[in-house]
Amino acid sequence: MTRTHLLGAASAAALACLSTVSHAQTPAITGGGSTLAQFDYLAEFSVFNPSGPEATFSTYWESGSGTGQQAFLLDDLTCDIDKVTGANNSACVGPDGGAGNTVDYGASDATLSSTQISTWATSSFGQSAAGNLIQLPSMGVGIAIPVNNPAISGNGQLTLSDDDLCGIFSGLLTDFSQITDSNTTPAPGPFNVVYRIDGSGTSFLLTSHLSAVCNANNTAPNVTFTATTTFATLFPNNGAGVITGDFPNAIGEKGSSGVANEMSGCNGAVPDALTYLSPDFTKVDPKSDATIGCYINGSNKSPLVVAAIFNGNNAYIPTVANIKTGLLHPKTGTGQNLTPPANAAEGANPALWVPVEPVVTSGYPIVGYTTFDFAQCYASSAVANAIETFLLDHYTTSKYTAFQTKNGFVDLKASHADKFLTVIEQEILANKKKWNDDIEDATACSGLAGR
Repeated sequence: MTRTHLLGAASAAALACLSTVSHAQTPAITGGGSTLAQFDYLAEFSVFNPSGPEATFSTYWESGSGTGQQAFLLDDLTCDIDKVTGANNSACVGPDGGAGNTVDYGASDATLSSTQISTWATSSFGQSAAGNLIQLPSMGVGIAIPVNNPAISGNGQLTLSDDDLCGIFSGLLTDFSQITDSNTTPAPGPFNVVYRIDGSGTSFLLTSHLSAVCNANNTAPNVTFTATTTFATLFPNNGAGVITGDFPNAIGEKGSSGVANEMSGCNGAVPDALTYLSPDFTKVDPKSDATIGCYINGSNKSPLVVAAIFNGNNAYIPTVANIKTGLLHPKTGTGQNLTPPANAAEGANPALWVPVEPVVTSGYPIVGYTTFDFAQCYASSAVANAIETFLLDHYTTSKYTAFQTKNGFVDLKASHADKFLTVIEQEILANKKKWNDDIEDATACSGLAGR
């Protein structure tokens, strides 16, 4: 069966967090995207307090990674707003870039595609107006596999191999009795798979891992995946993210909150099911800021438990420590962009700034990085200065890294991307090697209108 819920990411719990952060400073920095990282960003934005006449962050629109990228590339905030509120059938009203519709940043858990990068290079809202497209790793993250089964009551009781994952998320396995690699035997019976119906970086990180480990040698024969932000494109679908064939036990939901609500029983009966979510929406991170859209036993904290995933002979749950270990050990020959840009030409290429680690040799195996998208040039120096100040705080200040740890993320200093952090500070937040790739670079931004 396939079922969608119109509120999705704009669930009651998420909407409660959409209140504009109250600050006296103006102008506001606008944008949104990732639902995976939304609760961490809401927490970080709420304490951001730049000195002087700098800007501060307004409402974070948790529209999903795909829409966050689209809104930023088109400079059309209505893409974010309408996706969250459902206005205009959730469609963008149209690129404007005018007062009240400018998008200063995008947040995503998927790296920009070559087509998106080309769009920036050629559109009137991109390179010719706002300089380089800047894509940066924000935090390290693991993708958890929550499970609802009568015999599974704690994190890590169900253990899954890559073969199990390939079978579950291809629709080849449909009954808990078919899962054979678990240390704890789940109660037999059919299960559903709850997937993201919208453009999702969470889907991208899961399918990036599956694309690397699912092949003809698995016990799930000839199952292969392509990394994608829209899970339904791997199967017959209606063009709007709904699977229509080859996966009869799939349930589509919008946004991380929509998935967590469905799995938790906020929409009715708790389904026997598996899904994929960031760990802050599960009991792995009980102190996270993430909430669900209903109260269970007097709490709106997630009741979801997760499977442990085998990496070699050991099975890991997605704790911050295990995600950190995974991020520190990318498998040679399987990743991309594992070293930071080394010259001006590379620095101007947004594709080279985010490491991609689909296979790791130790620790939790399904890991990656959530990202920020920025312009190089802004019409308001207050906005540009505030973005630079925020990034420095986000990457280096203990208050911000504490938020990241509490919400299940790994700060860049503790990951393989620490090598990138050094170059980000030198060349995006400053211009120490004179690459002229930094935000608000006087040479690159001269004569440009700015975002």
